Amino acid sequence: MNEFARVASRSQRECRPLGWDEYLALSDPVLTRMDETLFELAHFVADLSLVDGAVVLNRRFEVLGFGAEISGGLENVTRLQVALDIEGETRQPEAVKGRGTRHRSAYRLCNALHDALAIVISQDGQVLFVHWHDGAVTCWDQVATSLLDF
Repeated sequence: MNEFARVASRSQRECRPLGWDEYLALSDPVLTRMDETLFELAHFVADLSLVDGAVVLNRRFEVLGFGAEISGGLENVTRLQVALDIEGETRQPEAVKGRGTRHRSAYRLCNALHDALAIVISQDGQVLFVHWHDGAVTCWDQVATSLLDF
């Protein structure tokens, strides 16, 4: 984003918000290289996620492991909160029973590390965002949140 702002500021005469259209209009070799690198990383992580289990990345997006079930003696989560709004203010409790390896791993991780954010991508294409929120493991369904009126 910093590089985009630097390159865009050279081509803009007025101070105004920049968005996707401005990004697409820029022709800069550094941005092109960064875009290609991000695309390759996304495909690499997507390929790793074909293996059941977690793909674990650090804050620098370095792969720490894949195909993992996060357990390590962490406490099992039996109930979670399903967010019904983007802020997670309205939630519905739900049992974890019957959820797969990916889901259970994410719930255990977020229960133990409250700063963690887990993204669970199911084989059916469902995307869940899982995080410790307001005293409980909470998940947001990508489809449901994308339909909310911002």
